[in-house]
Amino acid sequence: MHRNIILLGLVSLFTDISSEMIYPLIPLYLTIVLGVSPTALGIIEGVSESLASLLKIASSRISDKFSRRKLLTIVGYGLSAAGKVLFIIASTWVGILWARMSDRFGKGVRTAPRDALIADSSATGSAGQSFGLHRAMDTAGAVIGILLAYWLFTYYTGDYLLVFWLSLIPAIIGILLLFMIDETGTRRIEKVKQFVFSWSGLDSRLRYFIIVSFLFNLGNSSNQFLLVRAGNYGFTPSQVILLYLLMNITYLLISYPAGKLSDHIGRRALLVIGYCIYGFVYLGLPWQAARW
Repeated sequence: MHRNIILLGLVSLFTDISSEMIYPLIPLYLTIVLGVSPTALGIIEGVSESLASLLKIASSRISDKFSRRKLLTIVGYGLSAAGKVLFIIASTWVGILWARMSDRFGKGVRTAPRDALIADSSATGSAGQSFGLHRAMDTAGAVIGILLAYWLFTYYTGDYLLVFWLSLIPAIIGILLLFMIDETGTRRIEKVKQFVFSWSGLDSRLRYFIIVSFLFNLGNSSNQFLLVRAGNYGFTPSQVILLYLLMNITYLLISYPAGKLSDHIGRRALLVIGYCIYGFVYLGLPWQAARW
């Protein structure tokens, strides 16, 4: 595999160690320490994720027009690191909102150019394997981050701020690794002379996929609501972190084989299977009656 793909995988690994040290603690910190209602949690996640989605459009356009994928990726990861600092100084749910917005702002800026770098660095016919490896390394970072959060949270008896401080270390390592990326040897797409968004001008398959994605995300919820719901079922904060760990381990084990399989059997079949499984899981959530 191209060196860039390995490096970007490592960047995501360290960044996810940092992010997932904090992520499972946010709903607990908001509801237990700050005494915030789930409504505020919904506002925080809704605003933050919407911001990230909208920024991906602008970021991808800039990435194509100026071919500065590396620079945008560095800026995006830097903004997410700055969000970790805001978590430390936040004393109200509004402060947490700004921290999450900074983190999601960075994600919105970096995602498109980072994925384009992976695609540009992939050999013909191996894009699924490249993205599968990246997702696996990304999720491996999540698993490590959650394990660290669990150990620190239990060893230091619920010291949220200590975990927030320590999450800065892997975030900085990830940013430093980005400077080793080499853009000069990757494939370049032709610069777009004029950008006009036209629904009718899009490929019919892309229009169909956008509609499906819109419907899916309209009904999808933040994982943080799952963590809050687990707490409502009687799980302790440390057990909630372990449940989130289990979810990410499952993700880690599936990502790379699924990505590689898509190179052989096609993307659509796996997408349909994935959407169906996700839908059935959420269909069952209102009816669960036991913690297991």
